[in-house]
Amino acid sequence: MSARYFIENGDTISEPMSLDWDGGRVSFLFFDGAGDPATITGTPLVYITLYASGDLWKEVMLLSAGEWLFNGLTSRVKVDLSGVAGFVTYRVVVSRSDDPLPMIPDGAFTGLRAITTQPYTEANVKNGLEFYLRASWSIVGGTEIPAHGPIPAGETRKVHFLTTSKDIIIKLRDFAYAAEELTLALYKDPTGVSGGVPLVISNYNEVNPVATTVSASRDVVTVSDGTEFGGGDREVFFGANAVAQRTGTSIPFGRERILPAGGEYIVAITNTGTGSARVQYLLDWYEGGTDLPIPAQ
Repeated sequence: MSARYFIENGDTISEPMSLDWDGGRVSFLFFDGAGDPATITGTPLVYITLYASGDLWKEVMLLSAGEWLFNGLTSRVKVDLSGVAGFVTYRVVVSRSDDPLPMIPDGAFTGLRAITTQPYTEANVKNGLEFYLRASWSIVGGTEIPAHGPIPAGETRKVHFLTTSKDIIIKLRDFAYAAEELTLALYKDPTGVSGGVPLVISNYNEVNPVATTVSASRDVVTVSDGTEFGGGDREVFFGANAVAQRTGTSIPFGRERILPAGGEYIVAITNTGTGSARVQYLLDWYEGGTDLPIPAQ
């Protein structure tokens, strides 16, 4: 079954509609002074609300030219024509249906229509849920506050990473280093963690950032580092000498590590070369749940 509702010329809000409908489509008819179809400039704005009264609205994005679609419980539709010119009168048709409407534009799967997409990381940043930290061991007196000296040969520096109420997904782990050789080992469930300096955790979003649930410190001391990830499959980074800078990443695209809420971890960076090592460690992660696996129905 289906039904049509109308927003007549001069009005901007539809009458309340039945909440039994699932799908919705909004179409515009524009006319010139003689009542003939008019060619307009600009784009109408369309909004929907679940409420039969009040002023709480959600914008409906334009799916394709002249086509606004929505699904779900909707009581009223509102239009805004303030950015549209070239017409004298108008009529808005709101078509409702029993079934939800597909939100994929015609031609998307036949090479006739482009679809704009965005990666998860971009969406995470926009939602204020992507974070990062840096820890550096550089020449004392540099710009880092507090300054930490290079890692001497044979010594290890440890970063303590603690999750609390949310699962997290490690998106990126980068090294910048001037050293002959470094190893990186990851551990879970350490014991006797003490000392260290808290690390600043930053959010990429300065508009609507969400507070992090993670805490981290550098240069901690442990009684036991815990259980090593991968059964001891640690990573090794090579440099020709301790002068030339190298960079490396140890998380291939799409192979992010997922860490549960309430976890405790140690990142151990060891200078296995013959000279001192200058290192910058960058860790980037998302805080929140995953879309897979899909729960069983």
